Amino acid sequence: MLSLVMLSIIVSLLSKVHVQMELLPYFCDFSKSFRLQNLQKDHRPLKIVRASHQYMYDNTNSEYIDCVNFVSHVGHCHPSVVRAAYLTNNLEAITPGWDIDWGEPTYPQQLRHTLPEYLDTFLFCNSGSEAVDLSLQLSQLYTGGTEAVVTDNAFHGSIDSVHHLSPKVFKTNNITKADWVHIIPMPDLYRGEHRREDPAAIDKYLAEAREVVQGARQAGKVACFISEPMLIIPGCIMPPSTWLQEVYKLVRESGGLCIADEVQTGLGRLGSHFWSFQAQEVNPDIVIIGKTIGNGYPMASVITSKEIAAVLGDRAKEYRCSQVMNAVGSVVLEGLRQEHLMETAASVGTFLLEELLKLQHKHEYIGDVRGRGLMVGMEVVWSRQSRKPAQEIAELIVNKMREEYVILANEGQERNILMVMPPMCFTQENAISLIQRLDKVLTELPKHRILKEEESSLLSYRILPGICEGRLGIIQPQKAGEEEDDSDGFQNSKNMDLEYRQSSYHDLD
Repeated sequence: MLSLVMLSIIVSLLSKVHVQMELLPYFCDFSKSFRLQNLQKDHRPLKIVRASHQYMYDNTNSEYIDCVNFVSHVGHCHPSVVRAAYLTNNLEAITPGWDIDWGEPTYPQQLRHTLPEYLDTFLFCNSGSEAVDLSLQLSQLYTGGTEAVVTDNAFHGSIDSVHHLSPKVFKTNNITKADWVHIIPMPDLYRGEHRREDPAAIDKYLAEAREVVQGARQAGKVACFISEPMLIIPGCIMPPSTWLQEVYKLVRESGGLCIADEVQTGLGRLGSHFWSFQAQEVNPDIVIIGKTIGNGYPMASVITSKEIAAVLGDRAKEYRCSQVMNAVGSVVLEGLRQEHLMETAASVGTFLLEELLKLQHKHEYIGDVRGRGLMVGMEVVWSRQSRKPAQEIAELIVNKMREEYVILANEGQERNILMVMPPMCFTQENAISLIQRLDKVLTELPKHRILKEEESSLLSYRILPGICEGRLGIIQPQKAGEEEDDSDGFQNSKNMDLEYRQSSYHDLD
């Protein structure tokens, strides 16, 4: 009888041990989550009430250096832009169905001086998304084709037709890719399948591109290839010019048009060239520019040749330059020239890249630094040897930099790439402040309290969503005078995640 009792006790103890062993990964997962969340402190959205040039101010009047808002191209609330928009908005009348002669707008001609001569026709609309949709229509009407070729992890806008051209969107939301869309692998020489250590890497990427374009030809007639000349959305990937030149050649041999999406890369941001397609030494058939041309005012443009634009017929009248667009666009161009912002982008961008490379050698978490002008990306990794993306560390850095009054964002497919794309008035003093504060944050990262790469590979973990989903995802505009909400910042994390995943680029196209 005693032996039976002892046996039952032993079985009971063993079962409890078994249960605890099964639950151990979950306890470890919770422990890691608890440690990282404690390190990050308060994650409630910033409550921005005003902005000026490269600075933003919250409801406590704290000043932040804005390192990510490329849309405010010549600076937040630029006085000349605000004045031009105000004056013309008070003059312009909307008269549907009537042709009104407001005189010939001067802005298209000013913009034309920055472009090759054959790009002589300007179709204006309200957003980059609408411009992409229009460029797709143009390419299909002009070529009679249906097939579109895009680069992997691209994002071109936030309306339904454009979502089909955005692998970033349909991957994130588990949407089935449209049959008429064909995806070329990115020539990512740091993290891609073929890396810079391989002397034949570009040839291999081109072989894959050739295969994709050939597949598009077999599916139907190719209408277009659309891509950023420099791949900013996927994490500031800088493809060699030979790659883009060859892809353009492949597409044109297939009867398609080449579309350059310059929403983020145009208007002098490179410093060396006004448009990034010029730096890549290619000649697109269509160029798309977004709200940067209006410093955030809702205006965009599709720029092409008269021959291609002619397929619209009378519909071309729907895309005229309005009085407000004319005034605002002209003032933005004038600000770029008078304030020498292209020269600033070149000098400050070079300094910034050099200093970030120094930080790369100092801090193990920085795996790669790349960019040109005021377009810079930094890969955050668990170690330079493994190159394993460290989203958790990237998000931690973004939030720690927020405590240092600097606004950064983490982007890319793995959300581990820190992006620096500030307004063009960003100065060398701002760059020095950014470097010093980033160095401080990286130095103070409590490495011994963060789960190492080996442990993280055994556990499934992701920081609470919605903390910094997308550029400006941590910012919540608020009217002056509103009281701060003392509720838990994570209360609606699921809703926040859905909102930011769907609209993190909505206002930046």
